[in-house]
Amino acid sequence: MQTFGVGITGAGTIGAVHAEALSKIEGARLVAVTSTREATGRQLADAHGAGWHADLRELLARPDVDAVILCTPSGLHAAEAVAAARARKHVITEKPMATTLADADRMIRACHKAGVTLSVILQYRFNRDVLRLKRAVEAGLVGRPVLGNAFVHWHRTQAYYEESDGWRGTWALDGGGALMNQSIHAVDLLQWILGPLEGACAYAGTLAHEIETEDTASAALRFASGALGVIQGTTSAHTDWPLKIEIQGTEGSATLQGQRLTVWQPVREEEVLSGRELESLPGPRWDEPLGVAHRRQLEEILAALREGREPPVPGEEARKAVEIILGIYEAAATGKYVTFPLEPEVEVTPRSPTKQAEER
Repeated sequence: MQTFGVGITGAGTIGAVHAEALSKIEGARLVAVTSTREATGRQLADAHGAGWHADLRELLARPDVDAVILCTPSGLHAAEAVAAARARKHVITEKPMATTLADADRMIRACHKAGVTLSVILQYRFNRDVLRLKRAVEAGLVGRPVLGNAFVHWHRTQAYYEESDGWRGTWALDGGGALMNQSIHAVDLLQWILGPLEGACAYAGTLAHEIETEDTASAALRFASGALGVIQGTTSAHTDWPLKIEIQGTEGSATLQGQRLTVWQPVREEEVLSGRELESLPGPRWDEPLGVAHRRQLEEILAALREGREPPVPGEEARKAVEIILGIYEAAATGKYVTFPLEPEVEVTPRSPTKQAEER
């Protein structure tokens, strides 16, 4: 089996998750880490027998690096992905892939031009009940979908934002707040299951934290299929509740909470997963440890590289959730109904909720 040498940019919490996941994957080896914090970077590199570099260019110059995982703040992903592509390294990036559509498109173009792949980590897709729900909707087991809702009601302290070197909750490096950082998985799942949006109207506010971006947002949706729905995201809840996806159809309904289907009432019960999928995807549980789903997606990405096929969740696919969130931000900022796809030249102008209220 071909072994891939992997480099990681960023040695924070998510960088450590990827390093640990790689250590459990046959045919993968962490060979290099780069981080602005030398102590943290060296600690992660030493723990996995990898080299540490202060500069991304040094990591990219290594011939034993075949792929690079971007675990840095979201606003840095585009520049790092372009540099990695130019060095002929495959790119794997954490969500969101970018904070603007222009940057997402730059990443996609650079990887296509260099002949390397661009994969985005959206690990919730690698869950048995999530895939079961998607296949059931595709097979018509819930009839015609009429409502699709996504809820992320989580709690984050002010310290969470302040202890991140100041990048979380900023427009420049986080690209947004409760929607772009915490809710993007739910947004991705909703559009993956029900298809593209026609439009949205929305409100957003900063209600419980001192940050630039929203900590609470609610959007009303119309899907291209005609179905309606809601996306809500907050980091202001008093506690964390499981991510929730609700689907109502003319012949059935389903509710996904975290990693489990808690409501499952299709008109007829059919197994929609293949034998291989049932064997490879573990049964749903409430408490799957952080990093297990990351490992499943990384395994699939590396398998795709070996086989010369498109990896799961390529850049073009991951761009969809970013576009939806940017559209919701535009709707909240202007008070208008925003239609999709967004015009390429439209960029969201960050404004505080107070200023938005004054303008209305």
